[in-house]
Amino acid sequence: MRILLCYDGFPHSRYALEEAARLARDVAAEITILSVVPPDARATRTGVHVGLKPHAHEDVATAHAYLREHEIDSEMKIAYGEPVEEIVGEATRGGYNLVVVGSRDLGPLGKLFLGSVSAKVVREAPVPVLVAGDKTSERLEPLRG
Repeated sequence: MRILLCYDGFPHSRYALEEAARLARDVAAEITILSVVPPDARATRTGVHVGLKPHAHEDVATAHAYLREHEIDSEMKIAYGEPVEEIVGEATRGGYNLVVVGSRDLGPLGKLFLGSVSAKVVREAPVPVLVAGDKTSERLEPLRG
């Protein structure tokens, strides 16, 4: 099994990292960690230093170290562009069986707003997407076909 782990260093992506690690241990999966730097990226999460290189390399390195500590091999990738396009493109080109993304656990009302990256990935991905949250995780089958 090949897993594409979407990781941006924010707290909700930690849920995805932990879920991907659990899966990899259970089924001996290969994991590729992908961080996408959007066109409007800023150097810090607070939005200061516009135009400086974001922390994508640190983010994927953190996830890679976590997986290594759990004896799971992984590959690191950084893409530049619109996050949904880059994630779906990598999922399509890379021959993955599953995409794992984090969720802020917005609850039923939050699920009504389909503007988040994870919601758009679910709608556009060619393979199942596991949306991992603090309290729950849900595997969603591809909606396009």
